[in-house]
Amino acid sequence: MRFGSMTKGAICIIIFVIIWVSAVQFFAISPTFVPAPWDIADALYSMRHMIVEAILASLRITMSGFSIGLLIGLSMGLMMAYSKNFMEIVGPFLEFTRPVPVFALIPLFMIWFGLGLWPQVMLVAIGVSAVLGVQVYESVRNIPVVYINASANLGASKRTIFRTVILPYIFPHIIGAIRVAAAASWGLNVAAEFMGVQMGLGFIMIVRQMFLDTPGIIAVVLIYSVLAICLDQIIRVIERRLTRWTDRGQLSLEKLR
Repeated sequence: MRFGSMTKGAICIIIFVIIWVSAVQFFAISPTFVPAPWDIADALYSMRHMIVEAILASLRITMSGFSIGLLIGLSMGLMMAYSKNFMEIVGPFLEFTRPVPVFALIPLFMIWFGLGLWPQVMLVAIGVSAVLGVQVYESVRNIPVVYINASANLGASKRTIFRTVILPYIFPHIIGAIRVAAAASWGLNVAAEFMGVQMGLGFIMIVRQMFLDTPGIIAVVLIYSVLAICLDQIIRVIERRLTRWTDRGQLSLEKLR
């Protein structure tokens, strides 16, 4: 990111904060609806004794579910890329289950698995694996047939085509799908912590909601945002190192403007 882009972003944030403070000061908006920045800072300070433990609890649920979902989703995606029969069996199932909201499964998870860490992790894992499975399935379907036919005509075996054509083609799409799944995992964590948990950021949000503590809710949302941005940045660093052979890094919108 260039310095000019960072400056423009900082200016936008400053303007937003000025409008926010002005609206709170001059229009006397209730803190229950739009709290002032200092109210959110006070809420963060009041949670200082529990926030570290809550972050660690949420990280344990999110990262465990994300890791399991990543393994399941990538396994399904790669199997669909390698086996046409597997794709014809699993692909329609993914298409059928994609519209089903994961949040609707919370009552079933509470009945099947009870309360505790395991159902929360599994809820995140299923959501992540569904996102990854669908994204990889679509990337496999969009592989130009001419690439595969050309390789087959040159005498390449199925394993060679999978290794030298299919995997390189879908790999950048897989990285993008992982970023989408990582962002979704934090939203799934909030839903998971509604399943009777007594710790974590989601639990703090539930308690603050009961007392109509809008500054506290926004403070927790900001913490979630920071954690999600950090995870996304880590994935982006890995993406840049693993996809240097592609032309993605050479594309620039400046050439189109």
